[in-house]
Amino acid sequence: MNYHLRSFRTKSYWLYALCSVDSLKTFIAVVGGTWTIVDISDSFHLLDKTDLPAFWIYVLMVIGIITVIITRRPVKKISYKYPGEDLSIEVRIDDIFNISGQKVISTNTTFDTDIANGIISPNSLQGQFTNKFYSERVNELNEKIDIGLNDTEFTVIEKEAGKNHRYDFGTTVKFREGDQFFYWFAMSDLNYNNNARTTLNNVQKSLDGLWDFIANKGEKIDIVIPAIGSGLGRLKTSRKKLIAIIAQSFINASEESIFSNKLIIVVHPSDISKSSLNLFEVKDLLRHYLP
Repeated sequence: MNYHLRSFRTKSYWLYALCSVDSLKTFIAVVGGTWTIVDISDSFHLLDKTDLPAFWIYVLMVIGIITVIITRRPVKKISYKYPGEDLSIEVRIDDIFNISGQKVISTNTTFDTDIANGIISPNSLQGQFTNKFYSERVNELNEKIDIGLNDTEFTVIEKEAGKNHRYDFGTTVKFREGDQFFYWFAMSDLNYNNNARTTLNNVQKSLDGLWDFIANKGEKIDIVIPAIGSGLGRLKTSRKKLIAIIAQSFINASEESIFSNKLIIVVHPSDISKSSLNLFEVKDLLRHYLP
């Protein structure tokens, strides 16, 4: 089922489509405008209002409701332009691998990569990246990670399996795959049993480290980032609030110097039914969080 059909099945879409202030304004404008046309036509004797059937008012209301639904149909992306600066935030329903730009992927603080033994889920974005580019070359992936982490401080921890060098939240490793750039940044901890956990505070720290890395060692092109923490990070915070937190963090980091003119926050289409995400609501929330 595609994104639009999934959206029509969510309660949040219908509440926003039919019950928002903007929807009410549209309804009043259509009904009022149509009635004005009828009045004008009556004044010029083009029709007689008294000849209109009794159910005419209901037809008028149906026209208004249909117009509201058409104008508030589900959208796959929304944009927010930061006033006074050449900065914009875009939220898009898509697959992150289909979007142009330097892509961000969250990982764990030990940079574990083992999918075969279940430490990393193949369904996670990290797992998808690994299977896409390093399906039979995980050792090469680990070598690149080690090079990227060279001279980075770490602490030694105990786990039942996997890597035991733990790096700070926000530690970032850059990959180049052909003409594409990817950034893995540490955002969640793996406990002794290799279960991932993170907190909003850790997300904030991780984003600060990521932006700092991109500002100093990244490319000045669009940044593409998922709604981090909403999946295997096990955060209970809603996706729309996570999106606002990511956007606000990016804007704050850009105050001293602009390291990218556009941030694209991506939500996979399969997450829509699970989260009841509504991009109209997201745009309203961005206006609330950002200037």
